Amino acid sequence: MFDCVIVDDEVLARERVAHLLKQRPGWHVAAEAREYNEARALLLQLKPAVCFMDIDIIGGSGFQLADELRSYLDTRWVFTTAYAQYAVRAFELNAFDYLLKPFEPERFEAVLEKLEGQCKGRPLDTLAIRSLGNVQFIRTSDILWVKGAGNYMELHCKDKTYLYRESMAGMEACLDPSQFVRVHRSAMVNLKFLRAINSVTGRYNSLEMSNGDELRIGQGYRKSLFQQLGLNLHE
Repeated sequence: MFDCVIVDDEVLARERVAHLLKQRPGWHVAAEAREYNEARALLLQLKPAVCFMDIDIIGGSGFQLADELRSYLDTRWVFTTAYAQYAVRAFELNAFDYLLKPFEPERFEAVLEKLEGQCKGRPLDTLAIRSLGNVQFIRTSDILWVKGAGNYMELHCKDKTYLYRESMAGMEACLDPSQFVRVHRSAMVNLKFLRAINSVTGRYNSLEMSNGDELRIGQGYRKSLFQQLGLNLHE
């Protein structure tokens, strides 16, 4: 899943970019902003893979914002504007691409394909959890374990469980593979919060997490889990 932020002071422009992103699997609009300070706060908090940003925004310019934040973020900047004359300046700021409004869907699709090639496998620091009336942000490092639940993932944290709309394959792409490991067809665990591997009926097939939750280890995932933990557990 590729999280992105859309920054534009025009509602229709934000809606169009969001609509095009929703047509392509694996993309998620984490937040939208219309002015400089709001965008700055969201970008620093979410650290998105990509930011689609107009040059003229309320309270400043997209160039100014990208220049201010590029040393803090590993975000790809895609500028969207009606003015062709700013292209050179955009690429001086190491912009990933420059979309001249009104751009065709095919042009936007080509940008997404290039972005996927560059950003693939980049773990996310933060996830935006949408619920009725609000959006909550959780750090992926705070997730103890993940369970598949239909079209959603249950994200089990220390004190609360969140529902996040994503597939198991999408979650694997979001999370740091050195920290999260698949232990079952429908479950992943954060090794940082693994308390014990228990032997039930003479087999090491149960995990105990730091909050007391117990998970079954799927037969097809035991070998890779033990290898990652550096264990040589016999049947």
